[in-house]
Amino acid sequence: MAKTPVKEIEFHPDAMQRFERAVNVVAKSPPQHRAKEKPKGKKATKKKAVK
Repeated sequence: MAKTPVKEIEFHPDAMQRFERAVNVVAKSPPQHRAKEKPKGKKATKKKAVK
């Protein structure tokens, strides 16, 4: 199999600034942990109908 020619990647002029800003935002944000599951309460029991 022949290798495909590698294409040049074009970057936007402000790409590095945007990348650095995004890295700073992520670095400053607190950890995003999963919320713990709430313990499931007991199911309500059905009351027997009085005849």
